[in-house]
Amino acid sequence: MDDVLVTGDVTNIVLCDQDSDVRIYKLTIKLQAKNIGTRAVIISAADAMADFYKFANTVEALNAKQYAHIGWVTSGSQGDPKTVPADPAKPFRVVAPNGSIDINVDFRAIVVDELKPGHIYVQVVAENWPDYSDDYVRKIRRSWNKVGNLWAHSLHSGPIAFVMPANLKQIRCP
Repeated sequence: MDDVLVTGDVTNIVLCDQDSDVRIYKLTIKLQAKNIGTRAVIISAADAMADFYKFANTVEALNAKQYAHIGWVTSGSQGDPKTVPADPAKPFRVVAPNGSIDINVDFRAIVVDELKPGHIYVQVVAENWPDYSDDYVRKIRRSWNKVGNLWAHSLHSGPIAFVMPANLKQIRCP
C-alpha cells in the first residue's frame, strides 16, 4: 500500500485463559514497515494497537478467513497540535528507499478451540497513528513533502508465519 510493505515476526505468545472451547492468547509481534518505493516515506514509529486479526494453518486458509475484530476504548481525541513542525518529529521517522522501521504490537486474541502446535500464520491490521484530524494530516503532508511522502495508513501485515509451541506457557495476563 503506497510503497510500504508490512511484514512481521511473532516474538512471544502465551496462553492467558482457557475454558472448554475458548482460549485467550496474548501475542507480541514486531512489525517491519519497509519502504519499497523510490522516494523516502515518513512513517509513525509508535507502538501499534491491533484492530483485526486472523489465524490459519496455511496461507490459502488465511486468505479465505474473515478477520476477528478487537474492540478497544480510547479516551478520545486530544486534538491536533497547535503548530505543524517544519520537519518530521516523534513519533514519525523518515525511511529511505529499501529502509525499514520496527513497530511493536501486543494484543489478545480470542480463539474458539485452540491454536494447535506447529506451523501457523497470523495476519493483523493495526493502528499507530496519532488521532489527528484530516485537515491537520493535510497540513503536515504539505509541510513535510520536501523530506518524503507521508504514509498515513493502517498497518496491514502480510501473512506472518510462526511455530506454535507444544507446551505453551499459561500465565495470568494483566
